[in-house]
Amino acid sequence: MTQGQGEIESRRCPRCGGLMQKPPGSSLFWHADSNHPRCDITNIVDIPLSVQSSDEPPDEPPKSNRRKK
Repeated sequence: MTQGQGEIESRRCPRCGGLMQKPPGSSLFWHADSNHPRCDITNIVDIPLSVQSSDEPPDEPPKSNRRKK
């Protein structure tokens, strides 16, 4: 399933193993069933993973405390 198609994405809760779903347009996964096992997690934010290879320069150059004259 892809986010752009308007389909509901699903995953398992890392704590209770219950089914969680993310409605289209939302950035949160919610428990899909109100009768899921007792769990402290209400929702999980879907954060896209950003992978940086060692060949790519960092997004922001390191800051230096020295002043240029």
